[in-house]
Amino acid sequence: MNEPDIDSALLKIEKGLRKYCWIQEHLHREDVSRSREFQKTYNGFYRVRRNAEWQDVYFNLMEMAKTKPLDFSQIISDLRRKTGRLEASFASKLVATLHPDRPVIDRFVLEYFSLRLPGHYEMDREAKAVSVYEALISKYETFLTLPVARIICEKFKATYPWAHITDLKKVDLILWQTRAT
Repeated sequence: MNEPDIDSALLKIEKGLRKYCWIQEHLHREDVSRSREFQKTYNGFYRVRRNAEWQDVYFNLMEMAKTKPLDFSQIISDLRRKTGRLEASFASKLVATLHPDRPVIDRFVLEYFSLRLPGHYEMDREAKAVSVYEALISKYETFLTLPVARIICEKFKATYPWAHITDLKKVDLILWQTRAT
């Protein structure tokens, strides 16, 4: 990733960044299990395309996790148990919403860090997904110490001084935009 890539990515993120900031601002102000406005904004930002029953489970879990801290392994397990689906990406989005210093599992970011989620056919998929998430956290921790991460954060702050978000989220938004098309 080079500076022109970073500059190009910064030009593409304002609309999404505003949604993300709105989500973070409203997360603890309202009951997310009942707020249709929160859910609609969240669903739009994170591209949630699941039925109402799945969303009820998801947003109830998010609301509960605001007062009863849950880690990624607990959230992915609860989602699987309650929905019948192994949802590593959505579990990570829930975690990252509650803990903005945690990453989101996204195929472009996984590719950037040379990671991959287990296939549907693999044994122990849940445990492997948890391992991938832990590896992603480690990769981000290392990346954030690199000069390119400092450049991203400085340029981000200069472009969007009103956006008070974590350095990890700044990098995450840029990495997502610099994906190969």
